[in-house]
This record gives sequence, structure tokens and C-alpha cells, in this order.
Amino acid sequence: MVVLPPLSKDPYVLAYRYREYMAQKPRRPRESNNAYHETLLANQPDPARDATDARSRAIRYAKEHHECYYEIKHINMIVQMLDDREAQ
Repeated sequence: MVVLPPLSKDPYVLAYRYREYMAQKPRRPRESNNAYHETLLANQPDPARDATDARSRAIRYAKEHHECYYEIKHINMIVQMLDDREAQ
């Protein structure tokens, strides 16, 4: 099991732990969530272990490389990159 650093010490906390961060630091009245951070692939729910569809593969990759801030629009690029690696 991977031990995650405390939210206050993690420089990439918004890149892959946005929902957890927002639960600990609630918004002010009339303040909304940040749409950009919500759409980052690393902030999406974990896919099923046996899921092999493009979105699931891209989410798993983005969670491993959260410092790259991959967005939903990068799914095709990530899948192509993964397919190219597997072909080698």
C-alpha cells in the first residue's frame, strides 16, 4: 500500500487528491469547486481493476503520473502512448 504524504505537505495535492482536499478545507459560501481540478484524470474515481477500456487505462496512467496534470482531453493521447509502448 502506498503511503500518501499529508495534504498540507504535498505540492501536487490538487492534481490527484482534490476531492479529499476539498473535504478537509470546505469552500466558503457561494464559492464553487474548481472545474479544472475536477476534470483532471488523476482526480477521477479509480476504475475497476479488470477494466481495460481507454478511459480506465488513461486514468490509471494519470494517477501514476499526476505531476503531468493530464486532463480528460488527453485520454486518446495517453492510450496511443500506452499502445505504442506495448507494441515495442
